[in-house]
Amino acid sequence: MMNEGKTSSKIALCGILTALSVVGMIITGFMGILTYAAPMIAGGILIVPVREYGKGTAFTMFAAVSLLGMILIPDKEMALFYILLFGHYPILQPWLNGINQKLPRVLLKALVFNLGALLSVLLAKLIFAIPVFDSDKPIWLLAAAYLIAANICFALYDSALLGFYTLYDVRLAPLLGKLLK
Repeated sequence: MMNEGKTSSKIALCGILTALSVVGMIITGFMGILTYAAPMIAGGILIVPVREYGKGTAFTMFAAVSLLGMILIPDKEMALFYILLFGHYPILQPWLNGINQKLPRVLLKALVFNLGALLSVLLAKLIFAIPVFDSDKPIWLLAAAYLIAANICFALYDSALLGFYTLYDVRLAPLLGKLLK
């Protein structure tokens, strides 16, 4: 009996968080200016299932948000950013931060992000016909500027997630624990 209650709480919490992630991205998708920020915030929500239930549950929630995002979010570029850049990263970050040596840790984080960035640009252009670099400027210059800006955003996101994990562990987990009991 006790296990059924925990399973029900787990499903209910993850369902609410999934809905919050998708609805948040749908609403901000209509504004157009939060194409990059909304997937970051939605990804940050995955901290809760990572800490409470583990990576498997968090990846399940990530998959649900990704699938619903591709179906429901009008801004497909935003959905791609969630799937390829910012959604999976909060699940991977604790593992990546476990790498003791700084250089391999930083290089692996950069590789994960830059592969996702490359895939997001290619899929946006090839599958969704989103104009990626429509300009009279040289493509290499635009690509370099995009990668520099994207990597700066990623470094800020990585740092912010560390703070959010700490905030969750210190402040929110005890409150959530009381609610779920």
